[in-house]
Amino acid sequence: MRTRTWYVLHVKPRTEKRVDERLAIMCVFHYLPLVRKETRVQRRKIVRHLPVFPGYVFTRLFPEERITILGTQWIVRTIPVTNPRRMIHQLRQVEHASRLPADLRLAESFSAGEYVKVVSGPLRGLEGQVKRIGSQTSLVLTVDILGRALEAAVAPGDLEPLRP
Repeated sequence: MRTRTWYVLHVKPRTEKRVDERLAIMCVFHYLPLVRKETRVQRRKIVRHLPVFPGYVFTRLFPEERITILGTQWIVRTIPVTNPRRMIHQLRQVEHASRLPADLRLAESFSAGEYVKVVSGPLRGLEGQVKRIGSQTSLVLTVDILGRALEAAVAPGDLEPLRP
């Protein structure tokens, strides 16, 4: 029995939605996390949905589907996922956080920092690392395969340490 392999598609700039559409046409499972951004242009409010991780689309492909999508010229490279369960867990946390009104922004991935769980507030249930900038506390949600992370402001009272 054949199974599809998880890949992270590293795509050319501003082609994430085209790749997403192409994968939908191919009836292949794919995931492009988007975040809502509002901007004002000449007194009008414009709402756009932008990729949370610019340049990346997550998918499961058979080898022949991978070759087909590589033929679109939108793909820079495919990154095989070695631990799909961990990646899926991390992407679920990102999806949950992106639906909340919390201020999300891309952050660097940190190797140092205390691992915590948010026990109250809008980000309740998420796990990540603490980052402090002056008096402001942030929670960093990491997606290991990309070496990227999201950062969200949290109140220190909403956190509790995670036990290893």
